[in-house]
Formats: sequence, C-alpha cells, structure tokens
Amino acid sequence: MFVRSKTIRANGRTYQYLHIVENRWEKGKVRQRIVGSLGRLDSLLENGDLEQVITQLVERCPTVKLLRAQAAGALELESDRVWGPVLLFGRLWEELGLKDLLRELSRRQKFGFDFERMAFALTLQRLLEPGSDLRGSKWIETVHDPGFAKLRLSHFYRALGFLWKKKEQIEEALYQRGLDLFNQDLDLVFFDTTSTYFEGQAWEGWAKLGKSKDHKPDHLQLVLGVVMRRDGLPIACEIWPGNMADVKTLVPVVEGLRKRFKLRKVVLVCDRGMVSGANLKAVRQAGYDYIVGMKMRRLVEVRDNVLARAGRYQEVANNLHVKEVWVRNRNRRYVICFNPEEAEKDRRDREAILEKIRQKLASGGVKKLIGNRGYKRFLKIDKATATIDARRVQEDARYDGKYVLRTTTKLPAVEVAQAYKELTWIERLWRELKDVVEVRPIYHHIKKDNVKGHIFACFLALYLVALLKRKLAEAKMMLPWDEMIRDSSAMRAVVVRLGGERYLMRTALRGCAGTLFRIVGVKVPPLAQPV
Repeated sequence: MFVRSKTIRANGRTYQYLHIVENRWEKGKVRQRIVGSLGRLDSLLENGDLEQVITQLVERCPTVKLLRAQAAGALELESDRVWGPVLLFGRLWEELGLKDLLRELSRRQKFGFDFERMAFALTLQRLLEPGSDLRGSKWIETVHDPGFAKLRLSHFYRALGFLWKKKEQIEEALYQRGLDLFNQDLDLVFFDTTSTYFEGQAWEGWAKLGKSKDHKPDHLQLVLGVVMRRDGLPIACEIWPGNMADVKTLVPVVEGLRKRFKLRKVVLVCDRGMVSGANLKAVRQAGYDYIVGMKMRRLVEVRDNVLARAGRYQEVANNLHVKEVWVRNRNRRYVICFNPEEAEKDRRDREAILEKIRQKLASGGVKKLIGNRGYKRFLKIDKATATIDARRVQEDARYDGKYVLRTTTKLPAVEVAQAYKELTWIERLWRELKDVVEVRPIYHHIKKDNVKGHIFACFLALYLVALLKRKLAEAKMMLPWDEMIRDSSAMRAVVVRLGGERYLMRTALRGCAGTLFRIVGVKVPPLAQPV
C-alpha cells in the first residue's frame, strides 16, 4: 500500500486529497484500489493533523518503523539466516507434490520429528552445502525455515533409511506428477551410469573395487544409474556393486521399467558403453526399440562398411548433418551424424599433434614419441627410427566430427539424431550430480540404507535442478548455476527485536533472484512483518 494525492477542481478552485491505495492483481493486470481517504491536504496542514497522520501510518507500517529504528540504532539483532533458496526450491518441492506425499508416507511413523521437513533439508543441503550429515546438522542452523528449528543430527540418520525404503513409491509418484504437469507420454528413455566412492570403511560384498570414473581405483565404490525422460526430468535411480560393468546394468533396468511405470512403447537411448549383442537382444525381446551410439574405430561393420558408404548428408542445422545407411544382409539401420564445427576442431587438434611430432622428430626425441599413445598412433616405426604415417593420418581424418547411431526405430533419421543429442542431458545430469549436489564421496559408515538414502536425496536434489532448468528453458532464460545460488542466497531472513516486539525482515533481492522467483512462482515476502 502507498499514499497517493489526487487533484480535484471544483468551483474554480483546486484541492488535493490524500488516499491510501493498494495494488491488486486482477485478471492478469495490476489494478489500484482506494483503501481509505485521509482528507484534504490543505486542511491537514492547517489543523496540524498531517504530522499526526504520518506518525500513525508509520506505527502501522513495520518497514518504515524498523528502518527508522535501525537508523537510530534501536534494533536488536536476533538471527540472520539464508532464506532465498528455501523459498525457491521449496516452491518446486511443493509443485512436485513431495510435501504432501512425504507427510502421508510418514503419517503412521513415530519419528518424533517432522520427516517431510527433514527430507527437504537433506535435499536442500545437497544443493547448498554438500557434505556429511554432521556438516548438515550445523548447516541447517544457518537456513531460515521454521520447520528446521527442531531438527538434530540423529534425525538426519533416522530419516535416510526411511527415505530409501519409500524410494519406489516416491519415484512413481514423481513420474505420475510429471505426466500430469507436463502432459507428455514417456516415449524416449535415456540411461547412463557413473560411480561414487567411499571415504573410510565400507562393506565388503556390497561396495567393491571397480573401474572408477572418479580416478580412485583404490577406493571401494558403487555404480549409480539414472533413467531420464527426454525433457531432462529423472525417472528413477538404481545402485549396483562397484565392479558392475555398464553393459550388465541395462537388462534389469529395461525389464523393470515397463513393470513399474506401466509403459507402452519406449525407445531406449543410451551411449556406446551400453552396447553389446546380449544387451541389444534383451532390449528387443522386452519389446523396446533402441537408439545407441556405436564405436566407430573398433567395430569392423561400422568402420569398413557404414562409414565407407557413399551418399549425401541431409543438413538439419549448421552443426548437424545426417545420413542414413542400411546394412541389408544383416537388416541393420545406421544413422551417421556429422558436425562441421566439430570436424574443424578435430582437424586443428590433429594438426597441433602432428606439429609437435615434427618438432620432436627434428630434435631427435624419438623415444618420447614412441612412449606417448597420442603421438604413436600417427607414427610409422622402424627399429629406432620413426616417421609420420600419412595413411594413418588420412584414416584418422575419416572420423572428424562424426558419430554413428544404430536404431531399430522407424523414426526419420533426423529425429533419431536429435533424440540421441538429448542424451547430452544425461551428461549434464551427471555433472550436476557430482559437481552441484556432490554425491561423492560417501561418508556413511553405519547402515547400508543410510548410504542409499544419501544417494536418493541426491536424486531428489537432481530432480529439483532439472525442473528449475526446464522452467528457465520455457522462459527462454539461461542462467549459470553459481549465479542462481549466489543471488538467491543473498536474500536473507533477519529477525530483530524492537522493544518487546519481534520482526522478520528480508534483505533486498539481488541479481537474478527476482527473475528466478517470478519464473518459479515464488511470492516475495514483505520487507518486514511481525512474528
């Protein structure tokens, strides 16, 4: 609300009236409504009533009252906590139905604390202050949410196990919620895996040594899999022992998807690490089509037959040209994708390597060349001498800017290529999982379900990130993650005392925070309010 003067002309004279006005949102527009009239300005001045009116208005306006008290040094600070991200991600949490769902799932449990708020705190911690539960129990004191006030370290441990037990119910509810919110049938499914490792003790027979994508071969680890919709929203996460190869994870995932989510026709999209004859056969037997990336250099059929096939590319975009190739004797359909921009980059990178080889050959550094795999692939070695092999250089150039897909679908080649490009969402997903929500390393050493609950909390955090990015994309906005967290975190909740009264004040919005709140649908709190 605010005070507005209105000029009126009557009987040849001009009068100014003061009104209290409020803005209201009606039918998509801001409309103003007069709440009350303070009278004529000249009368207020003549009778000395204006100062009294202003004083009374200030007494009823917490913001002005507190600003005056602050200037006079009369405010007593009680607490100062981060508020913006709680409102931002809390709005997404509620939109997904997680608040109501988790309260219903825990209704009959005698936790002695608010499980839903604990689950939200676990998820929010992954986004703002990743780390151990001990660290989380201290972090929670720096965040403004009335529901966090009574949460303690022991509650973190107790909540994790229960969260994992309800994993499938939560995933299925989120899946249905996604269909309701976005009205999209699940026709393309993306699947990828990564690993996470343990610090300290773990359990032999469950966490195992394996091929570490974190470059920690001496640490026990788990393999994590995420199934995702084509719009970037996760569907489910799975956990396997650390020595499980990627190609072995696909079959149980394919078998489980249809049963759990009652899927009709699904096209499974996955990268080259998932490809094996047994996997692809299992996918087809389960009634699924697939789009998979192929290893171009190692597979003879792709290298010598598919890539060698003549024919013109169809230009889809500046950075994507496609060509369809059939291997008729085996009834296999391939789509070659070519990116001219990447081809030029590959050519420059190769030329830089060749220039280094020439320099080392000129200086007599043959032994160093032979010991370097990146250099050796372009060399012809004869005893103690080496020269650049022009045939190998030419062969390498065949792959510049290209990748090859194999598919059983009847989708046009363009749609096949575009569907596979969506797999980059999965790659971004893992970067978010590791770099933003920090699923690695794992510090739990007591119960397996606590470890699994920790991973599932990361999955929920990932879901919130994906939903936020979807909303930004729909609004045609691109904002860096660090900037979003920094600017939203700059909005703080400050509780102060003035006399015998307590007030909650918020700091001003900064940077992109206002835009984020608008896109997500967060109602910005007043600058000050009594508590």
